[in-house]
Amino acid sequence: MTEMTEMAARVAGRTSRWPLACWYWGDAIAVDGLLAVDDAGLAPARGHVLALLQRWLEFTPVAFSDVLAPGAAIVRLVGEGALSELALERFLDAVDRLPLLVDDVPVLEPHLARYRFGVCIDAVYHLPPALAAAGRLRRDPALAERAVLISRRVLDLLRCPGGWAQWFDVTRGRNNSVVWSRGVGWALLGILDTVGLADGLVDPGPLNALAEEMLELLDATQDRSGHWTAVLGRPDLPLEMSVAPFYLAGALHPQARAIPRGRDALGRATRAFWDSLDADGVLQGVSADVLPDWDPVSYETFTVEPSPWGQGAALRALAALSLAAEGQPLATSAIPGLGS
Repeated sequence: MTEMTEMAARVAGRTSRWPLACWYWGDAIAVDGLLAVDDAGLAPARGHVLALLQRWLEFTPVAFSDVLAPGAAIVRLVGEGALSELALERFLDAVDRLPLLVDDVPVLEPHLARYRFGVCIDAVYHLPPALAAAGRLRRDPALAERAVLISRRVLDLLRCPGGWAQWFDVTRGRNNSVVWSRGVGWALLGILDTVGLADGLVDPGPLNALAEEMLELLDATQDRSGHWTAVLGRPDLPLEMSVAPFYLAGALHPQARAIPRGRDALGRATRAFWDSLDADGVLQGVSADVLPDWDPVSYETFTVEPSPWGQGAALRALAALSLAAEGQPLATSAIPGLGS
């Protein structure tokens, strides 16, 4: 067993200890990451994912939080015949129940005061890939078109000087102008997943340009350590260590292969990411839940803790590094047993 496989098994094992099923932000990437390392042959995790989803379907009451379920994973497993079609119907019904914020952009948690009147950049990861996947499964271009439209519209609302903000509030009519590094990582992966799933049903071309812009932004703002600060363009702030795996999973994504970028950032991010994984398989230095706020201090001073989104990003990065090992030697040279 290589050190890569051993680490992936530890990260997957640690991630599997979270009793997911009442969904919250970040749970989707944890599930996606488990499936990714299983697909890459690094760690068996598919059975655990199926058990989680089956428990949700059978025992968790229907709620608004169903829209934060790992929709793309649900679509995939339904398509493979491993999960009941009822799971997909439940997810899509939850999406259809959401009130709309602006045009076709829904409010993902209308029952919670903090989220009632806005949209968070995390939504670009959670919702569009699931809709695009459902469109592909059902051969329904309208679902894929909706996925692309939501991605573009959310990022239009969040566009601000220096990149994209974490939060847009319709009551204020603007975003909070905080270029949150973890959020850019979320959006990058969500866009690339949506492109891959929507391609052939609709033209996802505009999303490719956004992905290229995000990679360029991350390349330009990387710290010498290989990590990124919590707010891009603020080198005085603490480091947010979940961005390195988000960046790696994005930069090595099949849909990003044709996007030109420098190789130094990839190598530094790989070394930084690997050094952030502890012996128990936990990604260290990940910010705790960051709620939307207009006070910039909330983004400048934060606690860190193990989290499903940190684990999910780590798993997706490990899978991407493993699959790209032969073609990306500079990215994998920092990991024992991979690269040159």
